[in-house]
Amino acid sequence: MIADTEDMRIRRRFAIVVVMFTVLFVVLMGRFFWIQIVRGDEYRERARVSFTTTERLPARRGKILDQNGEVLAKNVAAFHLKILPHALRDPAVRAPVMNRLAAILTLTHAEKDQLEHEIEDHLENKQGWIEIELGRPLVSTTCPYDGNDLALVTPETAAANALLQCPVCGIVHEAVTGDAERCPHDGARLTWDADKHSATCPKCKRSYVTAPVCPNDGGLLQALDHNLQCPECKRRFTDEVAVLKSSLSELPGVHIETEFVRTYPQPFIASHLLGYMNLVTAEDRAASPGVYPLDARVGRAGVEAALESVLRGRAGEAEYFKGADKSLVRGFRPAESGLDVRLTIDAKLQREVRQAMRYQRSGAAVALDPRTGAVLALYSTPGYDPNVWSQGIPKDVWEETAANPYHPMMNKALTAFAPGSVYKIVTSLAGLDLGLVTPEDTMHCPGYYEFAGRRFRCHARSGHGYVNMEEAIKGSCDVYFYKLGEKIGMDRLAHYGEMFGFGEATGIEIGERTGRVPTKAFHETTPLGFQPGLTLSTAIGQGALTASPLQVARAFAAVANGGHLMQARLVDAYLNENGQVVQRFLPVEEARLAATPEELATIREGLVRVVNDSNGTGKEARLDTVVVAGKTGTAEAAQSRPGADEELRRWLKDDHAWFAAYAPADDPQIVVVVFLEHGRGGGHNAAPVAKVILEAWLRLGLYHPRPIAPGDLEDDEHAGHDHGGDLDHEHASAGGPP
Repeated sequence: MIADTEDMRIRRRFAIVVVMFTVLFVVLMGRFFWIQIVRGDEYRERARVSFTTTERLPARRGKILDQNGEVLAKNVAAFHLKILPHALRDPAVRAPVMNRLAAILTLTHAEKDQLEHEIEDHLENKQGWIEIELGRPLVSTTCPYDGNDLALVTPETAAANALLQCPVCGIVHEAVTGDAERCPHDGARLTWDADKHSATCPKCKRSYVTAPVCPNDGGLLQALDHNLQCPECKRRFTDEVAVLKSSLSELPGVHIETEFVRTYPQPFIASHLLGYMNLVTAEDRAASPGVYPLDARVGRAGVEAALESVLRGRAGEAEYFKGADKSLVRGFRPAESGLDVRLTIDAKLQREVRQAMRYQRSGAAVALDPRTGAVLALYSTPGYDPNVWSQGIPKDVWEETAANPYHPMMNKALTAFAPGSVYKIVTSLAGLDLGLVTPEDTMHCPGYYEFAGRRFRCHARSGHGYVNMEEAIKGSCDVYFYKLGEKIGMDRLAHYGEMFGFGEATGIEIGERTGRVPTKAFHETTPLGFQPGLTLSTAIGQGALTASPLQVARAFAAVANGGHLMQARLVDAYLNENGQVVQRFLPVEEARLAATPEELATIREGLVRVVNDSNGTGKEARLDTVVVAGKTGTAEAAQSRPGADEELRRWLKDDHAWFAAYAPADDPQIVVVVFLEHGRGGGHNAAPVAKVILEAWLRLGLYHPRPIAPGDLEDDEHAGHDHGGDLDHEHASAGGPP
């Protein structure tokens, strides 16, 4: 009995063990099935990743070129000096290395001390294997300020711009005579010390001396032999990279790393047009998953932002075994270079536009081909340096930009302002097309118009007398257009404004503000609601109406080319890295003006008289070589800003100044619009700027006269003078220009 009981216990225990092993076996087999079958692909990928590494191959960013192939934005190699503190842990090794670096890189004592302090700090904190980087890129064969290729200094240049370095403080000075008033590099007025021994430039920060003595510590200055010079900014350099590479065997722990950075060879001529680049944000990466690594840079503003996907290309990828030697496995995908972008801009004309606008505090200028809508120049002032904004914005630059009352980051060529009398071409065409007025009909201007118990004044306080449409355009008679606007009405006037492209996008590839063409419905949403007098203000380009300089240029192009409203174009073509055209963009006609040739001829004749009559409001833009047609505009735009000083308050009270023109009048090939924010009179201030731009256009050989047919010579003998010849000259208005 006892034996049976013991036997049963043994069997029971054996059965339990068998069951346990069976369960464990089933669980183990189930786990194997889960890992190898159900999630096999995932674990195989993890295994692969554990012994391989992927390297990202950055793509070459496309260049930005003008219509003639001149480079406006490109990529250049940037060289960075790296120092490994562990290799310089012995002071006997470190001293000659630091002295050699200071000599090659012309480091100041402060810069050298800073590097030595960082080395000591890393060694004390057990971080000797973490590299230290020099705080600026090394100079090679391109200018670190604007990316232009450096040229060898001629003996004449070396003598004229001697460079002197203080051996004590390390600061580099330039020799200058004591009677110098302006910086020889940028024209800024020099700031001299009390003894006239040294001066500084407030713009480029260069230091000048009249004697070889350091103004900071009295040390005797030593001549520097910099043999390279930038053709743009005129600074002089030594090829630091070449000298360092030849000396690396004597510089333990020192090496050079290379990266490609975006640079703008002529930074200030087209900063708003081109834009700039900076570090990618979390929002950028979320919007384009897998496109940008954490340290990537992305286009901001202008062409850089608008054509980011075209310019950036596509990064490549290579996968390697992890180990001392990286053997390629699982293939290789090369990087795809971004496309180069060729613009319609003419860089030579763009430079001339900047020169013409150099004395203006704030404003914009646009040059457009009326036949194609191609933008030939687009400039806004004040500007900014995209090279600085692309490399990380220093705090002082950010604060200075934010405090600038003239808004240097705003592209005023694509920002809407009150257009003033340049808008009268819309009112003119609306009146003619609706049959409310004929070219011969006259209206009396006593200097004001009584309407709804209010006196609407003309800019000519003594009045223009009886004027027809051509004369009203020539003298910019406000009373004529008040009366015509009253007949047209707010909503019909808005319809014709939209027909000219106002209140709508121009089609340009970069960001713009479309402005506003007010209607009755719009005014009903305002606190005061719609008032009949608002129509009169709109008829002369005032009130709630706003338009950008580019919109005005496109509207005048439609008048000049016979009624074709062309899409504004900034991009001519995409090119591959071999310069071959991948895609070309052709002119696009968006709409046509509802106008007969006779109606447009009336308006055009008035515009010719604006410039070419002796009492026309735009006579300051008249040229002797070709006939210019144009229209002045002066828009009331008084503003106030809290904290503004007296000078700024006076500027804010002035009107906006406009001038829109095309030339030649009988064969329009260019439209020029000049806008001067708070620039006072359009005729007195904006028209002369436009004249300078048109003269530059002619001087550059961009005007192409039409071939003269044999019959044309005979016709000219009988026709006499065309536009600008024996036109009726009326007595000049007593008021200022519109």
